[in-house]
Amino acid sequence: MSESIRTRLRPVLACAASAAALLAMAAPAHAEWLRAETTHFVIYGDTNRGELQRYAQKLERFDALLRTYYPIRVDHEIPKLDIVLANGGSDMDRMSPGISSSVAGFYAPDSGRIFAVVNTRSEMDDVVIFHEYAHHFMFQMTSVAYPSWFVEGFAEYYAQADVRRDHIRIGGISQGRMNSLTGGSNTWAPTDDVLRWRLSRSGRYRGFDYYAQSWALAHYMFSDPDRTKKLGQYLALVGAGTETGQALQTSFGRTPAQLQDDLRRYLSGAIPVLSPQIQLPDAEVSITALPASWDRLVWFDFRLDRAPYTPRELGADATQDQRRVAAERQKEAEEEQRHLIRDATAAGDQFATDRMGILVKARAQNLAGSSSDAFETLEPLLTADSKDSIALRLGGQFLLDMANKETDATLKAGMMRQVRSYLSRALDADPLDFRTYLALDDSRKTASGYPNDNDLSTLQIAATLAPQSSDARLRTARAYMAHGLPALAIVMLTPVANDPHGGSGQTAVRALLAQARAAMGLSPTEDAPPPEEEGDDEGSGEGSSEGSGAASSEAG
Repeated sequence: MSESIRTRLRPVLACAASAAALLAMAAPAHAEWLRAETTHFVIYGDTNRGELQRYAQKLERFDALLRTYYPIRVDHEIPKLDIVLANGGSDMDRMSPGISSSVAGFYAPDSGRIFAVVNTRSEMDDVVIFHEYAHHFMFQMTSVAYPSWFVEGFAEYYAQADVRRDHIRIGGISQGRMNSLTGGSNTWAPTDDVLRWRLSRSGRYRGFDYYAQSWALAHYMFSDPDRTKKLGQYLALVGAGTETGQALQTSFGRTPAQLQDDLRRYLSGAIPVLSPQIQLPDAEVSITALPASWDRLVWFDFRLDRAPYTPRELGADATQDQRRVAAERQKEAEEEQRHLIRDATAAGDQFATDRMGILVKARAQNLAGSSSDAFETLEPLLTADSKDSIALRLGGQFLLDMANKETDATLKAGMMRQVRSYLSRALDADPLDFRTYLALDDSRKTASGYPNDNDLSTLQIAATLAPQSSDARLRTARAYMAHGLPALAIVMLTPVANDPHGGSGQTAVRALLAQARAAMGLSPTEDAPPPEEEGDDEGSGEGSSEGSGAASSEAG
């Protein structure tokens, strides 16, 4: 309660005013769930309109900053990234039960949905969302398959950006990364290993040292226009298949060892922070209120869209302890899924006539293995005149699952016609949802002649709309291989193979990439998969938080 209100009330109701002030401190006014939409984002938050608008404009300024330096020319509309604002650790736990209290957010680019979650109570919230959006943004720059160190270094460099309305700063110091780099010379991995992401699995070089050196390399390259130009030459050479050491010598005239000496000297001096003189105008933001049911359903809505947990494949040389940890993680994931199904079904029953309640319950039933129950729950949203793209897509997917189990050929043919009808209507309602194209691909997998030219076109659209999705890229690359186009498969797969957060699907990606290279007469890459940072959970997404003097990851 403001002082002016207290002043007016004090003469007539002093005691009541004092009591009201105490109550206000004990139970702040409840905000409502709002949805903010801008050119590049859709943001959901339990907050007030002013705060949500300011947050949305900050994200658009960051996007504008990246596009100033890296203009992306595309001939299609770019789908918007969904972001959920978590109000503290309890909200983070609702989105990802059991998540570490140190995690300030995560990014989930899996096949079910591409979205990010940010803990706005964390001091690291801006660093996290800028880091994750930099990854999301980079995947749209498809002309070059960037090496792993640059993928991470790019995100870390721009994560420190300050994009206030009257002040722009990039290249700020990541204190956690600096702490990792100043722990003594023996903690550094050889730069040649970092450039090839070839770190010892024995633990000699820790994961977060690799990420710290990647950040330092990016900072060093971006801090000087001449080095930035040479970096462009280096990335183009590596992207074209030139060996790392040769590319470095050609573009910089340095060996990896010499570059490491350069980097040490750079970090021991006055590290520059840039303040570009550019204007980033405030973006237009459209804000709408969401139904009261979102307070309970929003968490299930996003959790049910995430791909189910898939354990990482363990090699024959995996230790007994690694196998024990993997088994424990699998057991925890199965238990979490059981709880998700139970709680989401109950929430859907509570809001049985609410659109989101129906969508949540139907997906929970499908996750439980009952596509027929899921379809029945969804039917109120599948009217003849429905333009609900999500409900239509889900209807097609549930019915496809039922059709695949049908033994009567006539009934199955009729169900498949209805599947195609639902998915076609979903595309008409929202042609930018890559998941509908993947659903169409699923409906075609058992057809004669799959994948034909039209199937390949469908997958190309999915990968174009969602270059961040490893599933979309892997499917498209398989179609390229089936059409005798291994060179295009290599282009499609390499960015995922280079991704430091490739997740469990990276094994299949790297195996297909090896096949494509062999078909082109190229030798397999000798590099091991990029290292995981300490604190990584095994899964398909990623995230960031502050811990151990560095950013740790939360799997999706």
